[in-house]
Amino acid sequence: MKKQLITFILGLCLLPAAKAQDVIYALPSTTLTVEVEVEQEDFFAGPYATYARKFLNMDVKDRNAVRSSVTALELIPRVEADLKALYSCESENAALLALTAQGLVALQNKADAGALAWRFLPPVGASFPGGVASPVKEETRITYKSIQTEDSVVQVPVEHKVKSAKTLEDKAAEAAEMILSVKKDRLNIVSGNTDASYSGEAMGAALRELDRIEKEYMALFEGYTVKRRYTASFDVVPVPGEQRYLAFRLTDNGPVPDGQKGVPYYIELEPEEMTLPEEGKSKAKATPIRYRIPAICRVKLTRDGIRLTESRIPVYQLGTEAYLVQYK
Repeated sequence: MKKQLITFILGLCLLPAAKAQDVIYALPSTTLTVEVEVEQEDFFAGPYATYARKFLNMDVKDRNAVRSSVTALELIPRVEADLKALYSCESENAALLALTAQGLVALQNKADAGALAWRFLPPVGASFPGGVASPVKEETRITYKSIQTEDSVVQVPVEHKVKSAKTLEDKAAEAAEMILSVKKDRLNIVSGNTDASYSGEAMGAALRELDRIEKEYMALFEGYTVKRRYTASFDVVPVPGEQRYLAFRLTDNGPVPDGQKGVPYYIELEPEEMTLPEEGKSKAKATPIRYRIPAICRVKLTRDGIRLTESRIPVYQLGTEAYLVQYK
């Protein structure tokens, strides 16, 4: 038990040796990682939204929009080597070197392998059904042709079939007509006002197909929403003298680092008082090995002054450095 306690306190990170008997090591440092689970809603306005009032007597949203909300938060402490606190010592004590290596393993059992990267979803695009059977329409136009008779010139009407591309309003009118037709067919089937008779499974299948068609055409006016969930990570490295840090900001497009407008989420630290015996701070004449005793901090994650989560976490760089003396 005592050996395990010493292993935790030392927290020495071994680096490649400069000489056969020299050991270069780094003191440990704590990084606070905030894991944020986000639900993102992308709303895509229907291409015929501006004609919903005219053809269907309904009000709908006519602009695309995106909204993000935090669904879960987790505060994870990770330990790594502090490359600003490198020291060397000379030692022939193999047992001590093994102990420091075990300390590194024990302190990093929760660390993830590999580099940390921001994880965001790729953009998603809108996808609506065609809505109309044909993109062109056929119109009948009448022109007049002059025909010379014995007595006079007669204007004779001549019909021409002309094809032209349908406007957005033409397509909206056609889709609205289809929706009203589907509603009428559904009512006729339910009320029995049809030439064909529907019962049991046949009626259910017919109604389901009508519902499917209506839903597809209504989306052309009402639009639709896509919901996705993803996780983003943000790192905060505490430094002595500071107790409040911006973890991230939540925007409509999701959580982002500092530098953009959004609702701020803060990490607040409150180190607990720690008293170290004087002999633990003094430097002996024998070869010393530095180590850090972490400060136990109450760490809170807040938004608008509201505490969202809190935990007691050892933070090495906010603690006290002491010395382990080797006697030759």
